[in-house]
Amino acid sequence: MLVFWRALFLIVSLLPTSLIKAADSEAGMEDFRAGVEAYEAGELNAAKRRFQSAVDAGLVSPSLLYNLGVVSYQLGDYVAAESAFRALLDGANGALARYNLGLVALARGAPVEARQWFEQASAESAPDKIRTLARAQLDKFDGDIPPSASQPSIRGYLGISGGYDSNIAGLPEDTASSEGGGFLEALAAGTYERPVDTRSRITLDVAAYSREHPSDEEYDTQVLQGGLGWSQSLAAGERGALVSLAKSWFDSESLETRYGIEGFQRWGECPLPLAPDQCGISLAAATVNGGSGFEAYDGQWYRARSHARKYLGPWRLDGEYSLEINDRRDLRTADEFVSVSPTHHTLEIDGRYRWQPDLTLGTTGSVRHSRYRDAHQLVNATGESGLREDNRLEIGLLAEKSLDNLWLVRGEWLVRDNRSSLSQYDYQRQTLMLTLEGAF
Repeated sequence: MLVFWRALFLIVSLLPTSLIKAADSEAGMEDFRAGVEAYEAGELNAAKRRFQSAVDAGLVSPSLLYNLGVVSYQLGDYVAAESAFRALLDGANGALARYNLGLVALARGAPVEARQWFEQASAESAPDKIRTLARAQLDKFDGDIPPSASQPSIRGYLGISGGYDSNIAGLPEDTASSEGGGFLEALAAGTYERPVDTRSRITLDVAAYSREHPSDEEYDTQVLQGGLGWSQSLAAGERGALVSLAKSWFDSESLETRYGIEGFQRWGECPLPLAPDQCGISLAAATVNGGSGFEAYDGQWYRARSHARKYLGPWRLDGEYSLEINDRRDLRTADEFVSVSPTHHTLEIDGRYRWQPDLTLGTTGSVRHSRYRDAHQLVNATGESGLREDNRLEIGLLAEKSLDNLWLVRGEWLVRDNRSSLSQYDYQRQTLMLTLEGAF
């Protein structure tokens, strides 16, 4: 394996200098060259320091990132190696990056993850040499996990956000508040994963979310969620299922409790128009129990979703369609009937452009059509009666910068416009948000 890494190092160190942008600093180039010389002299620690200094100086070069990943791997710094190769996933050498990530996963004792990377690197769209190497690695797997590589893994996520919302949302399917204000958000999640064999694994997921509005506490929201899942790697993708339990609160009062189940299938090769690199489908269902005062939300929830992803040079494009059906009790009083049982059709397109290894720019757009099962009937309440149909347009921009191997900061601007057949549900909304995000 070390022979391969040395050969890889020599290949990428000889990539044309046209890959390096003109804006790169001379100091960065000097560190890059010095790193190559140190590596060839067998001074791996010095080579790593030089390559990292070149990155810190602003040098933007795929060959630099590959070399940093290689030397980090050889020194046993698998976190740094993984970070360097992940920075290259969206570029022209994405298949090679996936193969290298498989080698890193093997070294970390994560054969299930390694198999997934090798399966992606062996796709028909990959270069012949990389596909051959990846398939050779896959051939080495048998039905059992070596005892030394069967240890469970734990991953964590933390996101802290702050921003401004021009039209704070209230209850699901309710009218907008027409009130603006600042907000704070926090999301913490963790995953415990245990391999069953070289192809399958079980996972335990937990997550906690909170959104607070200092000036409008009646709109505060909290969610706790847990799930138990199983997944299996296939020759061309992955399949799995999970059961989940989620509890939400609105204005400190119990809003919903959901008991759900979901199944999914993902493919690494997709015989679809535009030949996406990845695609998948999922089906989910849940029973919903509304809290005291929110019994209108009692009922069932169903969702079918399809997704596709395409890499085009530094671009990553994602497309998704979802169908969501709600069968709820609805709100009935002496003066009104309000349906909270919509059917949503949503189409979403996202684009991410890796401008520099540590800086990504992105845009998102979505349209959603909603039709509510029964006509609203208002007697004494304010608003229009009739069958509710909504059309919602959403457009967003974002910029994301990596701070180090674990943390990144992201800024987002989101504009939403909802047009309804019942005027009380028309609204416009803008959200500005800054997020600090870490993955461990």
